[in-house]
Amino acid sequence: MIKINQENLYFSEPLLEMGAVNRFFVRLAIYCFYAVLAVAAAIFLLSDIGRLFWAGVLLSLFLGDRLLHFSQAERSLFDLNGGKEQKINIADYLTPVAFKALEKAFEKSVFVGANFYLYLAKFLTENRDVNEALLRMDVDIDRLAEKTEDFLKNQPSPPKTKKDLTGQAEILLKKAFELALVSGERYIEPRHIFSSLSFIEDQEIKRLFNLFSVNPADLENAIVFGRFRRNFYRFSWLRLPRVLGGFAAKHDKIRHRIMNRAWTSRPTPILDKYGIDFTDLARSREIGFLIGHRLEYERTVDVLSKPGVKNIMLVGEPGSGKETIVAHLAYEIAKDKVPEPLFDKRVVSLKIGSLISGASADEVSKRINGIMDEILAAGNIVLYIPDIHNLTKTSGNHYLSAADIMIPIITTDAFPVIGATYPREFKEMVETRSDFSNAFEVVRVEEINEDEAVRLLTYESIILEPSYGVMVSFGAVKTAVALAHKYFRHKLLPASAEELLKESLADASQNNKKILKSDDVINIAERKTNVPIHRAGKKEVEKLLNLENIIHQRLVDQEEAVKAVSQSLREYRSGLSRDGGPIAAFLFVGPTGVGKTELSKILARIQFGSEKLMARFDMSEYQTKESINRFIGSSDGKIAGSLTEAIIQRPYSLILLDEFEKAHPDILNLFLQVFDDGRLTDALGRTVDFSNTIIISTSNAHSDFIKTHIDAGTAMETIADELKKKLTQYFKPELLNRFSRIIVFKNLSPENIKAIAALQLKDLARVVGEGHGVVLEFSDEVVGRVAELGYDPAFGARPLRGVISDKIKSVLAEKILKSEIINGSSVKIILENGEIKFI
Repeated sequence: MIKINQENLYFSEPLLEMGAVNRFFVRLAIYCFYAVLAVAAAIFLLSDIGRLFWAGVLLSLFLGDRLLHFSQAERSLFDLNGGKEQKINIADYLTPVAFKALEKAFEKSVFVGANFYLYLAKFLTENRDVNEALLRMDVDIDRLAEKTEDFLKNQPSPPKTKKDLTGQAEILLKKAFELALVSGERYIEPRHIFSSLSFIEDQEIKRLFNLFSVNPADLENAIVFGRFRRNFYRFSWLRLPRVLGGFAAKHDKIRHRIMNRAWTSRPTPILDKYGIDFTDLARSREIGFLIGHRLEYERTVDVLSKPGVKNIMLVGEPGSGKETIVAHLAYEIAKDKVPEPLFDKRVVSLKIGSLISGASADEVSKRINGIMDEILAAGNIVLYIPDIHNLTKTSGNHYLSAADIMIPIITTDAFPVIGATYPREFKEMVETRSDFSNAFEVVRVEEINEDEAVRLLTYESIILEPSYGVMVSFGAVKTAVALAHKYFRHKLLPASAEELLKESLADASQNNKKILKSDDVINIAERKTNVPIHRAGKKEVEKLLNLENIIHQRLVDQEEAVKAVSQSLREYRSGLSRDGGPIAAFLFVGPTGVGKTELSKILARIQFGSEKLMARFDMSEYQTKESINRFIGSSDGKIAGSLTEAIIQRPYSLILLDEFEKAHPDILNLFLQVFDDGRLTDALGRTVDFSNTIIISTSNAHSDFIKTHIDAGTAMETIADELKKKLTQYFKPELLNRFSRIIVFKNLSPENIKAIAALQLKDLARVVGEGHGVVLEFSDEVVGRVAELGYDPAFGARPLRGVISDKIKSVLAEKILKSEIINGSSVKIILENGEIKFI
């Protein structure tokens, strides 16, 4: 991109320095001049005199040229030579339409007063490109115009001098000049001036734009829609690029050459058979568009151009943009926008699969040697080898590795090579061969950021719209990127966002929607992830506000724990939970059978829809250091991480870590990052997001200590404080401090056990009723007897299920099998002489 020194820019336009009357007469004179020329051309063309006829032809050509360039500026930004001009008059690059809006704002501010920028905004919103961009941002154009008028009326000020207005215009147009240059456009259009308004330090404009949630970054991207607003015009496919790469060459005339201009290169038939010429694709406008990756691209060009090692190894995850960088290099070479050592080169991608497919060792060797000879003879090839690690995989018992043939030539720097590979393959297959890896300079290709992905997806939307027959709002694009980056981390941006946008467009098309909005994208994301993304609706709000009571329908007592989990969920759904970290991370401590695991199950059912959305881990199975591989996976990919894979598949879920204290210390250390940042990197280098999970760790540590103090009547707050100190025998202080809450579960009293027994018997009655149509009724005495038999201070409520199974379910099963109890019957279970009986 050409860089221009802002100090070299100025704005001067004689027409604006004139009065309105003088401007009128100047324009009148110009129009009369062209009218006279048009009449003269017509008369001359009808003349029988040869000289007059040809003069008419020349006049017609002149007028045709002026008409053809009527909507263009005096000069093109493409003609700039890197800012070597001493001074640049911005007025020369303004299109007539842009200048007209500027002129009208000038006149109003000179004669009426009020804010020049507000007047300019008013006139620019009448432009179709600006109008289109604002509509894509869901801005009500009529209301914007109405508010602009209100601002102008309520802000009276004396008329401005032309000098003051020229100064204000210059500040604005410098930014518009920069925006047009960055976006690769030929002239300064009204859309660039409107976009630059959002960067101006003017309180009235800021107040207006804030009122309609128009921020600079969004507006700058939405302007792209205005630039390509023909999407729904008939035959728009004739004017829009077929692929994203076509946007790179929208205004450029690219030469098509087979040989270099010096005619010193040679044909490469074998390479052409087993390769793809990226420079040819760039000339046909199929590749070359690049957003982001500027540092990686500049580093690649720098290495390929300098003396010495001219080989680059691009290392990045799938979809990170490695090939896009190479494609952009080919495009820049085709336009002669590269350093001299790369001038006139051909970028050719080698298809290794085709090269070795169905060939013997001798044939592979022959093909590779032939290709190497052609490249050396041609002298103008930059060889691109995607998945270069595959070179080391082509060897076998009777095969010679392709790398063994190519390495000696690559290491001589006889021609530049660009290799592309993935982090894992680079570590396992490339780095282990020092002779191979030392021949390359490594460039790490990272994922593009969200702002870059938004801009890229905006261009992608322009191509997608005609295919689906649905207009894409800018809000939908922005939402797709934000949600993809947060919830679909199995793929990198922009691929993850593009996938979500396409799925949303397909759904909108099936439902005959004319425009895709952010809510439509959110609906699809919710469907794919089961994560609640929309604001809580009326029913959900009611459930959240009444969550304690709902939980207590299934759980007896443990008020502190129930209140803590309910509060955390309310904070999460209201958007008040802290950035980073999971929704909440609790440590439930207490004796066995008091409801720690049961509360987790109830919460999974109520909030997450099913116990199946609870990822449960028995931490006693992870007591050795080696078991960490089972938790986050092995580096060779042979063992999948049970924890990380569970969250990748279900990002919105509850994680239950039973008997947390029994895990190996190295595994406990993993949760330092999880509890703090809500992220964990698995063995394959993937970052797993835990920000939409509730993590509950349970522990029976110091149960005797808890029981003794509860029996002694010690306050729970005091017990919790003392217990936290004692828990350092099991957990590091830094881990304990990262829990949202450490909650002590109380021992269950006989009354609690009776209440739990009633709940479990109610569940049994529901199951029998749904499965067999049998109505079960339990007397209070039966409930009391079950509670009495199932009460054990050492095991809490756990023995209850055994008692119910032994005394009731087993008897009931026999009676159903013997047809003593049939569908539709009613059974009352009572206590008689200390025995449970069915009547």
